[in-house]
Amino acid sequence: APPFRVPLLPCHGVAMQRLADATLRKGRQLRCFGTAMAPSRKSYDAIIIGAGVIGNSIATELSRNGWRTLNVDKLSGAGHGSTGYSSGICRMMYSIIDSVKFAWEGYTYYENWEDHIGVKDPRGLARLRKCGALVLRSQASQGFLNNVVRSHDAIGLEYQHWDAAEIQRRLGFNLESFGPQRRIDDDSFGEPTGPPINGGVYFPLTGYVSDPMLAAQNLQTAAEATGFAEFAFNCAVTGILRSGGRVSGIRIADGLEVHAPVVVNVAGPHSSHITNLAFPDPAENDMKISTRAMRQEVSYVLAPPEVSWDEGGEGLVCTDLDAGIYFRPEVGGKILIGGVEPECDAPFHQYPADPEAVYPGRELSGLTEQWTNQVYRAALRMPTLPLPDSTSAQGCVACYDVTEDWVPIYDRSALPGFYMAIGTSGNQFKCAGVAGRLMRELIEAGEGGRDLDAEPLDFELKRIPCGGTLSSATFSRKRSLLSTTGSVLG
Repeated sequence: APPFRVPLLPCHGVAMQRLADATLRKGRQLRCFGTAMAPSRKSYDAIIIGAGVIGNSIATELSRNGWRTLNVDKLSGAGHGSTGYSSGICRMMYSIIDSVKFAWEGYTYYENWEDHIGVKDPRGLARLRKCGALVLRSQASQGFLNNVVRSHDAIGLEYQHWDAAEIQRRLGFNLESFGPQRRIDDDSFGEPTGPPINGGVYFPLTGYVSDPMLAAQNLQTAAEATGFAEFAFNCAVTGILRSGGRVSGIRIADGLEVHAPVVVNVAGPHSSHITNLAFPDPAENDMKISTRAMRQEVSYVLAPPEVSWDEGGEGLVCTDLDAGIYFRPEVGGKILIGGVEPECDAPFHQYPADPEAVYPGRELSGLTEQWTNQVYRAALRMPTLPLPDSTSAQGCVACYDVTEDWVPIYDRSALPGFYMAIGTSGNQFKCAGVAGRLMRELIEAGEGGRDLDAEPLDFELKRIPCGGTLSSATFSRKRSLLSTTGSVLG
């Protein structure tokens, strides 16, 4: 079937929730002027730019430790940006062992989400739906799987080898090999190319959160419950203030200045813009790793009739590097399908200067042939997958915030008091809980006089059986590029 263009439909209820004003707050009420919510104070201990799941996790950690915090976000509510469009997958399959350990630590927060939030939220609580994950073993995945299995062995994470018969029995997959990945306008698309896939590796400790926005809202509730945290929405940051050789606060769109000795850039796809505001002279910025916004599409389709993809069924998170996709169960008997940046798609990748160009009604908001390619690639593996037409297609468009090696930056900057939790989109939702704690410890150490470049933090892993530490240098802005898949898989 030829490519076709289809309209954007709401994803995770984000488009609808953006139209509603979130009024269920237990913390300080913010006064409103125009369409923006202004801070109630002139100064804070820390200002956090961004109110997604990681920004709100940082607020929770800092406010619970007595910091008076302010999160500012240019959108109208918590999690309304890239968090709300996240696939919400919680997995430990990464290329480097520090990412594996960090993700496992993060997974435990979602396993015990009610305890972590610690207060009632009238909206309810986000929930981890455990389903397991399968990485199909193919020529394209062999290097990634070798790294993942080696890391799992080193720290005692469980996995199982499934042969082809087991995969077909459980999931009914067509296990022909179709690699290298191709687009559907290639005449050889869908033609078997080599020996069939002979199995995969199953990772039982995997799941997903179907409402990532709710997770961000829960963290806002937890932070506000301390009495030390405030949130200001519809507030665009237009300047980073300096005084005495260090950061001193922010300026928002109406000219209001708010002061703090610590400012944290957690602006998601807008992070590079905030970084540029902090360093109007690029020569002052010592980052060796950078971030940029990357347009992404996610597809939703009905599940094949022979296999249950409802909660408790056989459906699971699947990474298929042979076809160039990942997919997972979605509520309502559907499957969510995303891409893993196969080489054949590189000419079609878009890095918008304005990340908001993907918002509903804007010029980059419509689903494109990328949606079609992802759905048809999934149909290679699941031949009875019901294929939507242009009138019934469902999906969403958003932006990732990515680094060159797809590993985030959790670090200080060359400007004293200015910290960064950036490059996190696509594969750090699962790490939100532990990322908040890491950033708190980095900020407290840095503000206590520690040179985090010369003496990186030995970050203690307190919640996973293997324990131990990892070095914050792994996430440094000055690191060399790490050896990863160069994709959302990390």
